[in-house]
Amino acid sequence: MRFGMLRETLPGERRVPLTPEGARALVSSDHGVVVEAGTGLGAGFSDTEYLAAGAQVVFNAREVSASSDVLLKIHPPSEGEVALLRKSQALVSFLHLSTQPAKFHQALARAGVTTISLELVREGLDEYPILEPLSAIGGRVAVALAAWHLTGPGNGPGILIGGSPGVPPALVLVIGAGAAGSAAAAEASALGAQVVVLDRDPRRLQRMEHTLGRVCVTAVASEYHLVRYLEQADVVIGAVAVRGEPAPKVLKRHHVRTMREGCLFIDMSIDEGGCAETSRPTTTEEPVYEAEGIRHICIPNLPSEVARTASRAMGASLLPYLAALGRGIEPALATNAALRHAVGFLDGKLVNRSLRRYIAESYVDLETLVPASE
Repeated sequence: MRFGMLRETLPGERRVPLTPEGARALVSSDHGVVVEAGTGLGAGFSDTEYLAAGAQVVFNAREVSASSDVLLKIHPPSEGEVALLRKSQALVSFLHLSTQPAKFHQALARAGVTTISLELVREGLDEYPILEPLSAIGGRVAVALAAWHLTGPGNGPGILIGGSPGVPPALVLVIGAGAAGSAAAAEASALGAQVVVLDRDPRRLQRMEHTLGRVCVTAVASEYHLVRYLEQADVVIGAVAVRGEPAPKVLKRHHVRTMREGCLFIDMSIDEGGCAETSRPTTTEEPVYEAEGIRHICIPNLPSEVARTASRAMGASLLPYLAALGRGIEPALATNAALRHAVGFLDGKLVNRSLRRYIAESYVDLETLVPASE
């Protein structure tokens, strides 16, 4: 099997799905690895390192696609990259197909490709081994951003997130107790902030208390609790997600109006459309805008701010699934339940039941094409 890695075209994205260490592991298993020149530079990985690992470095995306069975990316391919896809090729990426436009779905169907959405790779009932480590990194980065933007140099109200003797710390409200929210709560608590976490699932709150102890306040999400803590918070972090679906708008515009003057809102759900009615994507160069008197930071893919760490974390979690794909796409889907959950299109046919609400292409049951084997 030949794996190809394309350079990211989204501005500000510096991560890679395959590090030189990962390339070496695939090559040592008799697979080929093709890398577009310059792909790893943003994460601190040179072309020379990939060459030393046994990978082939080529000049452009066309060469990568032409010589690869499996294409690896962080983000969905651009329009130009979609045009390079070949029938029976596999595309492995954080595709977020439920939020993509119809013309993107149509292009994948016409190309006859198989898609593996990394955010949907699932082990057991509720374990997402590729997405969750990156979400946790994003949660920690969000708190680091919050700490800076509360200060005067960060154009904030001049608040030290951990406070000082005789001076209370900042109150950080985290909405959502998944991997991102839990990591944000842990990081904020470690810096000395007062932390409140809201989630609809009491089991998640119990897991958080078991992990962190009683260093933060937890409450089942309700309109009462939401409004109560929004009025008090110095920082609000939105970490709301529904797997494979757009993020629900849990913060309405009237909720944002209740936030106190000087409050900072960080929307970590912006990759899935954002969890607030006032959210829109921002960039690292221009991270902040104001809506309803509240500063918003809605940078997609916060883990890219620590691209080297995030790439290594992602590479380590992704490698076992690439090894499975190396035995063949259909054999992998037949025997690997985690990959089976993540397949969207199979040779251009929509086979993911949960995506039928968002994709107009004709649906075919995966079981009829690739029966699951024990």
